[in-house]
Amino acid sequence: MNISSLQNINNFLPTQKISNSVDENSYNVIGNQDIPSFSQILSGVSEKGTNVNDMFQITFPNYNVQTKAGNCNVPWESWNRNDFPIWKYFQENTSAECLNNWRGVGPEPPQWDSKVQQGLSQINNGEMVILMPKSLQKKMETNPEFAEEVLKKVQKWKEDYDREDNAIAASLGYNRELNQLSKSYCIQLDENGNVGDHTVVGGGLDEPHSNESKEVKKNDEDNYIITKKVGKKRTHLGKNNIMKTEDFSTDFEKVAPYLIELRMKKK
Repeated sequence: MNISSLQNINNFLPTQKISNSVDENSYNVIGNQDIPSFSQILSGVSEKGTNVNDMFQITFPNYNVQTKAGNCNVPWESWNRNDFPIWKYFQENTSAECLNNWRGVGPEPPQWDSKVQQGLSQINNGEMVILMPKSLQKKMETNPEFAEEVLKKVQKWKEDYDREDNAIAASLGYNRELNQLSKSYCIQLDENGNVGDHTVVGGGLDEPHSNESKEVKKNDEDNYIITKKVGKKRTHLGKNNIMKTEDFSTDFEKVAPYLIELRMKKK
Protein backbone atom coordinates (compact mmCIF):
# COMPACT_ATOMS: atom_id res chain seq x y z
CA MET A 1 0.00 0.00 0.00
CA ASN A 2 1.37 3.41 -0.98
CA ILE A 3 0.94 5.71 2.03
CA SER A 4 3.52 8.36 1.23
CA SER A 5 0.88 11.00 0.64
CA LEU A 6 -0.33 12.28 4.02
CA GLN A 7 -2.67 15.27 4.07
CA ASN A 8 -6.10 16.77 4.86
CA ILE A 9 -6.72 15.35 8.33
CA ASN A 10 -9.79 17.48 8.96
CA ASN A 11 -11.68 15.65 6.23
CA PHE A 12 -11.76 12.55 8.43
CA LEU A 13 -12.25 13.89 11.94
CA PRO A 14 -15.45 12.70 13.66
CA THR A 15 -18.60 14.74 13.14
CA GLN A 16 -21.05 12.65 15.15
CA LYS A 17 -21.37 10.40 18.18
CA ILE A 18 -21.33 6.63 18.25
CA SER A 19 -23.37 4.80 15.64
CA ASN A 20 -23.75 1.05 15.82
CA SER A 21 -24.76 -1.64 13.39
CA VAL A 22 -26.12 -4.96 14.57
CA ASP A 23 -25.54 -8.40 13.10
CA GLU A 24 -28.26 -10.48 14.77
CA ASN A 25 -26.65 -13.78 13.82
CA SER A 26 -23.11 -13.22 15.09
CA TYR A 27 -23.76 -10.64 17.83
CA ASN A 28 -21.31 -8.52 15.90
CA VAL A 29 -22.21 -5.13 17.32
CA ILE A 30 -19.14 -2.96 17.12
CA GLY A 31 -18.93 0.80 17.26
CA ASN A 32 -16.41 1.40 14.47
CA GLN A 33 -17.65 -0.66 11.52
CA ASP A 34 -17.67 2.33 9.19
CA ILE A 35 -14.07 3.36 9.76
CA PRO A 36 -12.02 4.60 6.80
CA SER A 37 -9.52 2.39 5.00
CA PHE A 38 -5.95 2.56 6.24
CA SER A 39 -4.86 4.41 3.13
CA GLN A 40 -7.44 7.06 4.03
CA ILE A 41 -6.35 7.06 7.68
CA LEU A 42 -2.74 7.71 6.91
CA SER A 43 -3.42 10.02 4.00
CA GLY A 44 -5.46 12.07 6.43
CA VAL A 45 -2.41 13.10 8.41
CA SER A 46 0.05 15.58 6.93
CA GLU A 47 3.59 14.24 6.61
CA LYS A 48 5.05 17.32 8.26
CA GLY A 49 2.73 17.24 11.25
CA THR A 50 2.11 13.50 11.74
CA ASN A 51 0.33 13.07 15.06
CA VAL A 52 -0.37 9.73 16.74
CA ASN A 53 -3.55 11.00 18.37
CA ASP A 54 -4.94 11.96 14.98
CA MET A 55 -4.16 8.48 13.66
CA PHE A 56 -6.19 6.81 16.40
CA GLN A 57 -8.97 9.41 16.19
CA ILE A 58 -9.35 8.73 12.47
CA THR A 59 -9.23 4.96 13.04
CA PHE A 60 -12.02 5.20 15.62
CA PRO A 61 -14.07 8.15 14.36
CA ASN A 62 -17.08 7.39 16.57
CA TYR A 63 -15.08 7.81 19.77
CA ASN A 64 -13.46 10.71 21.54
CA VAL A 65 -9.84 9.52 21.55
CA GLN A 66 -6.99 10.62 23.79
CA THR A 67 -3.48 9.23 23.45
CA LYS A 68 -1.12 9.63 26.40
CA ALA A 69 2.54 8.84 25.83
CA GLY A 70 4.72 8.06 28.83
CA ASN A 71 5.73 5.33 31.22
CA CYS A 72 2.49 3.78 32.46
CA ASN A 73 3.76 1.30 35.02
CA VAL A 74 0.82 0.15 37.15
CA PRO A 75 1.12 -3.29 38.78
CA TRP A 76 -1.59 -5.73 37.76
CA GLU A 77 -2.62 -6.07 41.40
CA SER A 78 -3.57 -2.39 41.37
CA TRP A 79 -5.02 -2.23 37.85
CA ASN A 80 -7.24 -5.21 38.61
CA ARG A 81 -8.90 -3.73 41.73
CA ASN A 82 -12.47 -2.47 41.53
CA ASP A 83 -11.46 0.79 43.19
CA PHE A 84 -8.52 1.49 40.87
CA PRO A 85 -9.39 5.03 39.69
CA ILE A 86 -9.30 4.28 35.97
CA TRP A 87 -11.43 7.39 35.39
CA LYS A 88 -8.41 9.61 35.99
CA TYR A 89 -6.89 8.50 32.68
CA PHE A 90 -9.97 9.86 30.91
CA GLN A 91 -9.42 13.34 32.31
CA GLU A 92 -7.76 15.71 29.84
CA ASN A 93 -5.15 17.07 32.22
CA THR A 94 -3.66 13.73 33.34
CA SER A 95 -0.65 11.79 32.08
CA ALA A 96 0.17 8.15 31.38
CA GLU A 97 2.12 8.08 34.66
CA CYS A 98 -0.59 9.62 36.84
CA LEU A 99 -1.55 6.38 38.62
CA ASN A 100 1.83 4.65 38.82
CA ASN A 101 2.02 5.18 42.56
CA TRP A 102 -1.59 4.33 43.36
CA ARG A 103 -2.07 1.42 45.75
CA GLY A 104 -5.30 0.03 47.13
CA VAL A 105 -5.93 0.35 50.86
CA GLY A 106 -7.94 -2.21 52.79
CA PRO A 107 -10.34 -4.83 51.39
CA GLU A 108 -11.35 -4.47 47.77
CA PRO A 109 -14.87 -2.98 47.46
CA PRO A 110 -17.45 -4.50 45.10
CA GLN A 111 -18.15 -2.85 41.78
CA TRP A 112 -21.50 -1.59 43.02
CA ASP A 113 -19.86 0.31 45.88
CA SER A 114 -21.12 3.91 45.80
CA LYS A 115 -17.63 5.43 45.62
CA VAL A 116 -16.62 3.12 42.78
CA GLN A 117 -19.81 3.95 40.90
CA GLN A 118 -19.30 7.66 41.47
CA GLY A 119 -15.83 7.44 39.94
CA LEU A 120 -16.92 5.35 36.95
CA SER A 121 -19.80 7.74 36.28
CA GLN A 122 -17.22 10.43 35.47
CA ILE A 123 -16.38 8.55 32.26
CA ASN A 124 -18.61 9.55 29.35
CA ASN A 125 -19.90 6.98 26.90
CA GLY A 126 -17.83 6.67 23.73
CA GLU A 127 -14.44 7.60 25.20
CA MET A 128 -11.13 5.92 24.35
CA VAL A 129 -7.75 6.40 26.02
CA ILE A 130 -4.60 4.90 24.52
CA LEU A 131 -1.61 4.69 26.88
CA MET A 132 1.72 4.13 25.14
CA PRO A 133 5.46 4.51 25.69
CA LYS A 134 7.07 7.51 24.07
CA SER A 135 9.20 5.19 21.94
CA LEU A 136 6.04 3.82 20.31
CA GLN A 137 4.71 7.32 19.69
CA LYS A 138 7.94 8.35 18.00
CA LYS A 139 8.08 5.27 15.80
CA MET A 140 4.45 5.61 14.72
CA GLU A 141 4.93 9.28 13.86
CA THR A 142 8.04 8.62 11.77
CA ASN A 143 7.23 5.26 10.18
CA PRO A 144 3.84 5.16 8.38
CA GLU A 145 4.09 1.44 7.57
CA PHE A 146 4.69 0.60 11.23
CA ALA A 147 1.88 2.95 12.26
CA GLU A 148 -0.49 1.08 9.96
CA GLU A 149 0.46 -2.25 11.58
CA VAL A 150 -0.24 -0.87 15.07
CA LEU A 151 -3.59 0.62 14.08
CA LYS A 152 -4.63 -2.70 12.56
CA LYS A 153 -3.64 -4.54 15.75
CA VAL A 154 -5.72 -2.27 17.96
CA GLN A 155 -8.66 -2.30 15.58
CA LYS A 156 -8.62 -6.11 15.42
CA TRP A 157 -8.36 -6.37 19.22
CA LYS A 158 -11.39 -4.09 19.65
CA GLU A 159 -13.48 -5.97 17.10
CA ASP A 160 -12.72 -9.31 18.78
CA TYR A 161 -13.37 -7.93 22.26
CA ASP A 162 -16.66 -6.30 21.31
CA ARG A 163 -17.94 -9.38 19.50
CA GLU A 164 -17.35 -11.57 22.54
CA ASP A 165 -18.54 -9.02 25.10
CA ASN A 166 -21.75 -8.24 23.22
CA ALA A 167 -22.50 -11.94 22.85
CA ILE A 168 -22.18 -12.38 26.62
CA ALA A 169 -24.42 -9.36 27.24
CA ALA A 170 -27.05 -10.71 24.84
CA SER A 171 -26.99 -14.14 26.52
CA LEU A 172 -27.82 -12.41 29.81
CA GLY A 173 -30.78 -10.58 28.36
CA TYR A 174 -29.21 -7.19 27.66
CA ASN A 175 -29.63 -5.17 24.50
CA ARG A 176 -26.50 -5.65 22.37
CA GLU A 177 -26.79 -2.25 20.72
CA LEU A 178 -27.06 -0.37 24.02
CA ASN A 179 -24.28 -2.47 25.50
CA GLN A 180 -21.97 -1.33 22.70
CA LEU A 181 -23.16 2.27 22.91
CA SER A 182 -22.28 2.45 26.60
CA LYS A 183 -18.64 1.39 26.30
CA SER A 184 -15.47 3.38 26.87
CA TYR A 185 -11.98 1.92 26.62
CA CYS A 186 -8.64 2.41 28.34
CA ILE A 187 -5.94 0.44 26.53
CA GLN A 188 -2.24 0.07 27.25
CA LEU A 189 0.12 -0.57 24.32
CA ASP A 190 3.67 -1.87 24.61
CA GLU A 191 6.62 -0.56 22.59
CA ASN A 192 5.62 -2.76 19.65
CA GLY A 193 2.00 -1.63 19.65
CA ASN A 194 0.57 -4.80 21.20
CA VAL A 195 -2.44 -4.45 23.52
CA GLY A 196 -1.59 -5.14 27.17
CA ASP A 197 -3.63 -4.37 30.28
CA HIS A 198 -6.98 -2.82 29.41
CA THR A 199 -10.24 -1.79 31.01
CA VAL A 200 -13.63 -1.42 29.37
CA VAL A 201 -16.30 0.54 31.22
CA GLY A 202 -19.94 0.37 30.23
CA GLY A 203 -23.51 -0.40 31.17
CA GLY A 204 -26.07 1.77 32.86
CA LEU A 205 -28.12 2.35 29.68
CA ASP A 206 -30.13 -0.86 29.68
CA GLU A 207 -31.97 -3.12 32.09
CA PRO A 208 -31.87 -6.89 31.56
CA HIS A 209 -34.95 -8.65 30.31
CA SER A 210 -35.49 -10.88 33.34
CA ASN A 211 -36.78 -10.26 36.86
CA GLU A 212 -33.80 -12.11 38.35
CA SER A 213 -31.30 -9.80 36.66
CA LYS A 214 -33.25 -6.67 37.60
CA GLU A 215 -32.93 -7.50 41.28
CA VAL A 216 -29.14 -7.70 41.24
CA LYS A 217 -28.46 -5.02 38.67
CA LYS A 218 -29.48 -2.02 40.80
CA ASN A 219 -27.24 -0.23 43.24
CA ASP A 220 -28.23 1.46 46.49
CA GLU A 221 -29.51 4.54 44.69
CA ASP A 222 -31.86 2.48 42.52
CA ASN A 223 -29.82 3.10 39.37
CA TYR A 224 -28.44 0.45 37.06
CA ILE A 225 -24.76 0.07 37.79
CA ILE A 226 -21.83 0.79 35.53
CA THR A 227 -19.64 -2.26 34.96
CA LYS A 228 -15.88 -2.34 34.74
CA LYS A 229 -14.21 -5.24 32.92
CA VAL A 230 -10.46 -5.63 33.05
CA GLY A 231 -8.07 -7.80 31.08
CA LYS A 232 -4.38 -8.36 30.62
CA LYS A 233 -2.04 -9.78 28.06
CA ARG A 234 -2.00 -13.54 28.37
CA THR A 235 1.24 -14.86 29.85
CA HIS A 236 0.22 -18.42 30.71
CA LEU A 237 -2.59 -20.92 30.21
CA GLY A 238 -4.85 -23.02 32.36
CA LYS A 239 -5.91 -20.75 35.22
CA ASN A 240 -9.32 -21.13 36.81
CA ASN A 241 -12.00 -18.54 36.11
CA ILE A 242 -10.18 -17.26 33.03
CA MET A 243 -11.92 -16.67 29.73
CA LYS A 244 -9.45 -17.10 26.87
CA THR A 245 -9.50 -14.82 23.85
CA GLU A 246 -7.11 -14.93 20.91
CA ASP A 247 -4.27 -13.14 22.69
CA PHE A 248 -5.69 -12.03 26.01
CA SER A 249 -7.32 -13.27 29.20
CA THR A 250 -10.23 -11.69 31.06
CA ASP A 251 -10.89 -12.48 34.71
CA PHE A 252 -14.57 -13.37 35.03
CA GLU A 253 -14.53 -12.76 38.78
CA LYS A 254 -14.03 -9.04 38.11
CA VAL A 255 -17.23 -8.90 36.07
CA ALA A 256 -19.31 -8.96 39.24
CA PRO A 257 -22.80 -8.26 37.89
CA TYR A 258 -22.50 -10.83 35.09
CA LEU A 259 -21.11 -13.46 37.44
CA ILE A 260 -23.91 -12.96 39.97
CA GLU A 261 -26.53 -13.31 37.26
CA LEU A 262 -24.98 -16.48 35.90
CA ARG A 263 -24.93 -18.03 39.35
CA MET A 264 -28.57 -17.09 39.94
CA LYS A 265 -29.61 -18.66 36.67
CA LYS A 266 -27.95 -21.92 37.66
CA LYS A 267 -29.95 -22.15 40.90
